[in-house]
Formats: sequence, structure tokens, C-alpha cells
Amino acid sequence: MRLVRVNIDNKEIFAEEGKTILEVAHENNIEIPHLCYDKRLKPYGACGLCVVEIEGSPKLARACSTYVTDKMVIKTDSPRVRNARKMALELLLSEHRGDCRPPCVLACPAHTDCQGYVGLIANGQFREAVALIKEQLPFPASIGRVCPHPCEEACRRNMVDQPIAIAELKRFVGDIDLLDDGYIPPIKPKTGKKVAIVGGGPAGLTCAFFLAKEGHDIVVYEAMPKAGGMLRYGIPEYRLPKGILDKEIELIEKMGVQIKTNMRLGVDISLEYLRKNYDAVFLAVGAWKSSTLGCPGDSAEGVIGGIEFLRKVSMNQPVNLGQRVLVVGGGNTAMDAARTAIRLGAKEVTVLYRRTREEMPAEDIEVNEAEEEGVKFQFLVAPIEVITDGGRVRALKCQRMRLGDMDESGRRRPVPIEGAEVIFEADTIISAIGQKVRVEDVEGLELTRHGTIKVDEGTYQTSLEGVFAGGDAVTGPKIAIEAIAQGKNAARVIDSYLRGKLEPIKEPYYVKQEDLTPEDFKDRERKPRVPLKVANAEERKNNFREITSTMTEKEAIAEASRCLECGCMDYFECQLYKYVNQYDVDPQRLSGYKHKRYEPQKHPFIERNPDKCILCGLCIRVCEEVVGVCALGFVNRGFETIVKPEFGLPLEETSCISCGQCADICPTGACIGKQPVAKQVPVNTVATKTVCTFCGMGCEMLVETKGNLIFDVSPVQSNEGMLCAFGRFGIKYVNDKDRILAPLIKVNGELSKTTFDQALIETAKKLQAIRASYGKDSIAIIASQRLTNEEALLLTKLAQKLDTTVIGSFDLRESVLDRIFGLNASTNSFDEIYSTDLIVAVGKVAENHAVMGAKLKKAVELGAKLVTINNGETRADERAIATYKIDNTAFFKATIKALFEMKAVDEDYVSKIAVNLDELKDDVKNVEVTDEASEFAKIIAGAKTAMVIVDEESVSDTTIGQLANILTLTQKIGRPRCGIIKVTGLGNTQGAWDMGIRMSKEGIVKLINEGKVKAAFIVSEDPQAADKNLGEVLDKLECLIVADVFLTETGKRADVVLPLVSHVESTGTVTRADGKIQNLNLVLKPKNGLSNLDLLLKLAELFGLQYNLEKLNREMVELLQNENKYNQQILYTEGFATPDKTVHLFVSKDAPAFVEKAVFDTVKNRFEKYLQDKHLKY
Repeated sequence: MRLVRVNIDNKEIFAEEGKTILEVAHENNIEIPHLCYDKRLKPYGACGLCVVEIEGSPKLARACSTYVTDKMVIKTDSPRVRNARKMALELLLSEHRGDCRPPCVLACPAHTDCQGYVGLIANGQFREAVALIKEQLPFPASIGRVCPHPCEEACRRNMVDQPIAIAELKRFVGDIDLLDDGYIPPIKPKTGKKVAIVGGGPAGLTCAFFLAKEGHDIVVYEAMPKAGGMLRYGIPEYRLPKGILDKEIELIEKMGVQIKTNMRLGVDISLEYLRKNYDAVFLAVGAWKSSTLGCPGDSAEGVIGGIEFLRKVSMNQPVNLGQRVLVVGGGNTAMDAARTAIRLGAKEVTVLYRRTREEMPAEDIEVNEAEEEGVKFQFLVAPIEVITDGGRVRALKCQRMRLGDMDESGRRRPVPIEGAEVIFEADTIISAIGQKVRVEDVEGLELTRHGTIKVDEGTYQTSLEGVFAGGDAVTGPKIAIEAIAQGKNAARVIDSYLRGKLEPIKEPYYVKQEDLTPEDFKDRERKPRVPLKVANAEERKNNFREITSTMTEKEAIAEASRCLECGCMDYFECQLYKYVNQYDVDPQRLSGYKHKRYEPQKHPFIERNPDKCILCGLCIRVCEEVVGVCALGFVNRGFETIVKPEFGLPLEETSCISCGQCADICPTGACIGKQPVAKQVPVNTVATKTVCTFCGMGCEMLVETKGNLIFDVSPVQSNEGMLCAFGRFGIKYVNDKDRILAPLIKVNGELSKTTFDQALIETAKKLQAIRASYGKDSIAIIASQRLTNEEALLLTKLAQKLDTTVIGSFDLRESVLDRIFGLNASTNSFDEIYSTDLIVAVGKVAENHAVMGAKLKKAVELGAKLVTINNGETRADERAIATYKIDNTAFFKATIKALFEMKAVDEDYVSKIAVNLDELKDDVKNVEVTDEASEFAKIIAGAKTAMVIVDEESVSDTTIGQLANILTLTQKIGRPRCGIIKVTGLGNTQGAWDMGIRMSKEGIVKLINEGKVKAAFIVSEDPQAADKNLGEVLDKLECLIVADVFLTETGKRADVVLPLVSHVESTGTVTRADGKIQNLNLVLKPKNGLSNLDLLLKLAELFGLQYNLEKLNREMVELLQNENKYNQQILYTEGFATPDKTVHLFVSKDAPAFVEKAVFDTVKNRFEKYLQDKHLKY
């Protein structure tokens, strides 16, 4: 391809002629946004987002469909381009309905991922929930106890019954975190930067936590004897035990944060000193001064501020209350003060509030509990004079009030009733009507008219360079979670300042649904909220013990499971969200009517929501152009256009094969794969590349995990960017709660749990006893072909120790290729499919191996001719130049005869490389050549190169033998792009055979029936479930050992059951159908604590075998090198592998061309049955 010179954003680039601007940009790491492009598809241009400016062109051009030309000059990020993209995004948003983030997250001042951690709790992932919470705040146990939870007020579950108990769930996992060392997030390398934080309350400690995470050295200066701020000194012990707070502060100290107590700013330390000795300063001094009553006598003895009162109590300082206590105020501090007074022995405690009960800012639960404990309430009264006697409080004169018009807070303003006064007798008056900041004495610090520290909005920077402030000192008295939010945000800004570029906090734009009503949730099942367990009033009011109990694990999971899952599941991957915030859109500019067209989806794997669809068409096109299915399409026109499954059917009733391509390619949350977990939850996952082992295609895949659970699987480009239903969704078994995690031994006819050591010793003893009693070949090892090469090789070594040659698989049939060519193996690589002239697809190739079906489609598009041979319709037929429907192998004999008659066989050449030529000619001489056979013979003889693709699961051995004959006779074997690929039904069928697992089901069953095999060690196969008739065969065994992931029907018969793990909990290698050896990477730690290889190594050790993964891998390579198979893409280029180095042409009687094959591998059998039960195509 000719090279042309282009300039993109002032960068000179040589590019191949015929490529688009978008392709060239991406190849050179220049980002051009797009929402409707995929390199597997022809450019479509639906989103209009990839526009660029081309010098000399008056119009913007779509980069996805404009080809580069020589000397082209392109601008990808000019003001004109940005404005066009912004407009395109605003148009998309005008019809995009959903919730990027759920209401609970947006209502939380710290934007704690409520939906995320609630969902993780519902899935039993408590440690992961703690880690997620600590991405936003460091005090889950403390805040879970005291937060007034605005998240719950915003919870849409309110429209169904009651909100999720979000705060209590936070407390639940926070307490779990404190049971051991506690979670400390990863800390970045030291930066050498130092930050001083003044104030060890929620804002200061939070700022310290997040700055320490970034690698900075942090010192906290705290005025009080201990850190904690209002969490320690403003919240009573019965609500927040200080031992809990201490533990959470200790975790912050373990991150390297120093806390220096009894250090008051302006007294013990100066701001000037801090500015000189630290790179930045954060002021989080709080609001520690109670507001006065503002009436005559409010400084009399016996009048005390609410904060001062609570602080004295928390510090165990003497407080003389007397018998009658008045608390003025209606907030949570007032409730805390009143309830604390009750606990200190006051006989009569009355709360005075100037509005009514409905307007009180205190939480309802606080008010209710205060009433239960004996606190009395007087509403619509306001203090006008403290009446004293000898300088001490005697009573409080109050003005009676009525409610007038609404004020700026949204509450009705209290208005005095003239002449209506009332006197309340009192020994102590506690003023809990507000708090003030005390920073007047800090020189150079600019304050607001309210006396709070003035900061720049977004950066938290004060009037002094390098000095930042946050928390109550800036906002005035707020709830703790707001102070935490300020501390977290300030930490992010300070970190950017320390790194050289001050970056203000900017709230991202989120799509929100603000027009939902209870009618939208009428179909939701009503589930009662798990009630908070509170000690009864008589028990709690005389002490400071904690009054509530943490949920049990069962209660927490049940409560978390009530979540409605409001937030978009695609939040962490949504490209629309990314670009919307990148281009600073104004969605209101083009706002209008938005459809409500979502209907609940019953497809078990795919969730579709047309309200989130941007009509990019990617799902429709990938289904048709890559997969070749056409399950989706556009319906209607204009504003009413919508993507729907074919004929308006539910997706599960269409031709959909559940490959998940529509979900993988969707740039928004309009089409997503359902997670294989109990509770769907948007989480940021870790992706690990490994290999699917469900069939011999060996598709590479990315497995996305959070903690010990798999949340998603996605394809990589090496396999057409595609997985089939098995690879994409079959992995759900890894999370299955029915997995066996401990060994079982049969005692008195019942299987009982035991240890690994006991189970392995019992296994060894039983097998040794059988060997001693019955001798050679009395034990069968029957292993799944999904095991790794190393595991399979170790089993063959174990078989040798047990003196048995009976090692095979119920999934194996008698091999024919090794008798013909010398090896039971495909002769060519998958990649050659794209370069051969002719492909002959035999059996249900596309049906049983959807990725191979996609490869066939691509090969045809690249110019290959396709022939299909089957006994029914297949998905590949529509792309074939010829399709042959047969039932018997007589068709192939007729083809062979036609080749001879056409003189298409060079008999002299064939005689040199093959034996049995005369026998073959004699075998076909009386066969009638049909028109179809003659046509097929002409096609394959006329092709310069040809490859046969065989589906091993549906094609008979006789068919494979006859196809091998045809390839040999037409000289299409042992050459590039000429040969046969046998696509195996399991992920390591080829590797297992190479390692020595070779006996077929028929051979094994025969030996058991004959009484020669007395014991079987069955690894990851369930013959009882796959074929009920095999139960009678298994009954003939004296000893049965089963190793499996689940307690199978076969396992229930066993004397010993050993727990296996999944392939994503394993390492090693597997060999795909074309002979390529691939690595399995460890995705999850083994859930039972022991990998399959480690388990087998322990067993082998009991028989005197000393191996490890490396030694097994070396021996595997040596074994393959001896057979000239290691890293060989094309076999037989230098002769065949039979003893005489010739092809042994296959002569046989006519037989069925196709077979129905049961699946014995436990995992594949279970998932296949699941698909069938759901009536899904695949």
C-alpha cells in the first residue's frame, strides 16, 4: 500500500493510503472521540462525534469515513470542532434517559458509592464493600452510626415502601473491617511533600487520609487531647462508642499520618510557622462555639452551650445539671444534649423549639427515642429572657409563636403572638441553637460576614497562598458527612497544588431521571426494611452503652438485596458519559421530551433499555456483519426510531445466539450483559486476560473481577472480538454457591466433610488396595479434556504409578486421524482460513463454535469460497457456494470415485505418499456418483488451496476419515492453507490427547463391563448426568473417586469426593484445536484454597511422584518436540507421523455421516442444559 504524508494536529505522519483519518489517528495515539465506530464494521457516521477540520475544506469531515490523502492537514481539536462535537452530544442527550449515578450517591455530600457497596454486601462481598466505601471516606463504622443519611431520603425505594438502610449497611461492613487489622488502601510512593492539617475532626482526618494515599507526609495538629473532633466530643457515647472511632483513627495513623494533640492554632502553633515548614496547610478547625440564646441573662450561671455541654460529658468533666433541664433547639445536637441530660440523672428534661414537630431538623428517630426516654417537648416557643436568682438560672421566659409564611429554608417562619408569654422553670439551660467558628485571631486570614473562613469555590484556597480550608470552619456547622466531603475534595485540590498545577473540584454532569413517580415502581415487590434493633428505653436511659445493634450477616444481605439498582450499570465504561464531561455540554440547551419505553427483560444474559439508546446502530450491525445473525433492527423513523429484536419478539425468542456482542459494542448502558452475581451492581473491576476452555477455539478473553467474584467477561480482538454464549456467559458457574469447597468421604453410606489430607490419604489407600488385589489395568483414570496440559500430564504419570493404561475420557471417541496421518491433530492453523481459496465446513461448525462461524464469514468476505455439508440447515449455508445435505458417508465415497473418474487424482504421486490406494479404489468402484458428489469433487479438485473445518461434536469418525482421504487424493494436505481442522468440543481435547489421555468412552465402558477395571478416578466428568445408562456401569466398580467443582450425580456415588476449582482459578497451558499452546492466567485465587494442580501434586506425592508446574511444563515441551508438534502451525510438510511415514488411506463401510454426542464434562454439561432449559439458541 502506498504511503502518504499527512499532518494531524501539527504532527507529521506517514500513513497508508486507503486508511481513514480515524484509523491513522488511533495508530498514532491521537484521540478522536467516536460512538458509532468499530474497526470490524464499515464506517457509519451516525453519531457525528468524530468530525475534524481539514485544511482547504469548508465543511467538517467525519474522520471515520474520510480517507487520508497526500499532504492533508487535519485539526482534531479546534474550537469549531469542539463546538460541533458539543452540539452532537447535546443532541444525543436530548433523547437519552437514565441515571448515570443513583439518587443515593448524588444526595451523599461525599458521593459515597451507596449503590456499589450495598450491591457488594448483597453479594456477600463485605471486604470489597469496605474498600469501596474507603474510596470516599475513612470512617465507615463511625459514620454508619451517626450519619443522618441524606442518601436514604433520596432513595427511590421510598416510592415502593421504605428506603434501603444504607447507613446501617455501612456500619455493618465498617464493624467487620475493625474485627482484624482493617483495610488500608494502597499508598503511592513518597513524594517528599509535607502538609500540615490543623484540626483532627472529620474534615481534617479525611484530608489526611486522602493526602497520605497520594504519598505525601501529613502532620495533624489537634487542639483537643484526642483526635476525632465532633465525632468524639459532640456525639454521645451511646450513639458512637469512642472505641470504634479510636480504631478508625488508628488505621489513618498506620498510613503514616502523625497526629499531635493539645496543639491549638494561635496558642501552641502559629500559621506562620506552618506555612514556613510545610508545602501546604489545611485548616479544618471546626465550629466549636455554641451560639448564645440572644436574650437577656443568657450568660448567667447554669446556661451552657450544647457543644460545650457534650464536650464536658465526653471528657468526663463535672457537670452540675440540677433536676430540671431545658434544651433550646430542634436539631440533632439538641436531641443529643437532652438525652445525655436524662442519662446524667436529670428528673425533668424539656426541649423548647420555636416551630412545630414537623419543622424540626432533628431526625425523627432521634426525636422518637428522646420521647421514649422521657424527654418532653414544647413547640412554638422562643426564649426572650433568662430569669435568674442570685446570678444563677431559675427559669426561662418564652414568647409563644405561630407559623407564618415560608422562609428561605423552605419552612414556615415562626411569628410572635403578641402578649402570649410562658415561663419554664429550670436549673440548667442548654443552648443548642447553632455553632460558630473561632478563627478571628488568625492574622491575614480573610473571613466571611458569618465569621467562617473565606475560600475560593472549587479550590478551597484561602486568602493566603498555600493555605486551604474546609469543613465547618468554611461552611458553618453541618453534618459530619459534609465535613468529610470537604476534606476529601480539599485533599484532591491540595494534591494537584503540590504536583504543580492547581486543579479545582468540578462536579461532573450526570444524566438524571427526575420525573419518576410511584407509578413507575408499581410492579416492584414490597419487602419490609430490616428494622433497627434498639434497646428499650428503660434499659438504655440510665447508661451510655450503645443503644443499637449492628445487623447480622443474614439481615445485611437481605436488606441490601432490596436495592432497586437505579444507577446505570455501565457507568464505569460508558463512552457517552466520558465525552459529555470532556466537552462541557449544556444539556438544557436542546432539552425536550424523552421517551419512556423500557420494559423488563427476561433474557438471562442481556439487558436492553431503549431509553438509553443513542441509535448508533452498532448492536444491529455487529449482529449482522460480524456474527451473521440479524437478531436486531431499527423500527420506525424519525423521533420514534427504536432498536428492537426481530419481529418485535422478546430477544430470547429470536435468532439471537447469546454471544453478547451487542452488549460488548454498545457505547452506553442501552445494551449490557447481566452480571453473573445475585445482585447487579456497577463496580470498577480488574480485568485479567486468559483463555476460554469451553471448546477447542481457545478464545482469549478478559475476565473482570471484583474481590472473589467474576462480574463480566469480554472478548479480545484475537478471536474476531467475539465470544460465544459459553465463553461470554458460561463462566457464571465460578460464582455458583453450590460449588463444593471441602473434600467429602463416605462414612456409613453418607458423604461427610473432611480435610484435604484425610481425603487424599483415603484416595491413595483405596487405589493402592485395588491395585494390590487386581493388578495391572484394574484402575481407570477418566479426566475431562478441559484440564490443563500440566494436570493431564500429571494424571498420566499417576496412571503409570498405578500400573494402568486405562486413562481416557468419556468425551473421547475412537480417533481416526492418527491412524491415517499418524497424529490425532488438526493439520493447519486457524489463521490460514483467511488465505485459503476454499473452505469446506462439515457439521454444525457455526452452531457449536460461533467464533469459528464468524471466522468463516470473514474468510468469505476476504474472498474464500465456502461449501457446507450437514444433515440440516446451518447458519453458514447462506454464505456457501454449495450446500450438501447428507446423512451417510456414501456421499464422500461417491466424491472419491468422481475424483478418480475426473482424473483429478495423481495416482503416481499418491502412491508415493500413501498406502491402501488400491483398496480405496476397490472400495468405491461400485459406488454411484451423484450429481452433488460430482459437483463437490469438481469444486475441491479445482481449488488451488482448500481447508476442511470439521465440528468434532457432530461429525462421525468415518466422515473425518473420508475427508482425510479426499484431501490426500487432491494433494491438499501437508501444505500451507491445505488441510483439516477438527474443532474440538472441549478446551484442551488436543492437549489432553497429546499428554496421553486417549482411551475412548467405549473402551473404558467395555473394560468395566468385562470386570477388568475395578476402580475409577473421575476428574471433572459427570457420566451419570450425561448418560443415565452409565449408572449401571458405575455400579460395577468397587471403588469410585470423584474430583469435581460440584457434587454431581456421579459424585454422590463416590467413596471420596475432592473439590476442584475453575479454569480461572488455575494456571498452566491448554492447546487449542489447531495446536497452538496458550497460557491460562490466574484470575481468582482458588476458592477452596488449593488449585487443581496442587491437589493432584499432593496426591501424586503420596505415590512417590515429585513434580511441580515448571517440571511438568518442561516434560510437556519435550513430549511435543519428540512428535514434531511443538509450535508447528502446519503438520506433515516433511512427511507423515505414521511408523512408515505414509498416509494410511481410510477404507470403511458406509456409516452415518453425523452423530449426536453427549457432553460429559461437568461444567459444560450444566451450562448446556441451562441454555436448553431457557430455550436459548447458541
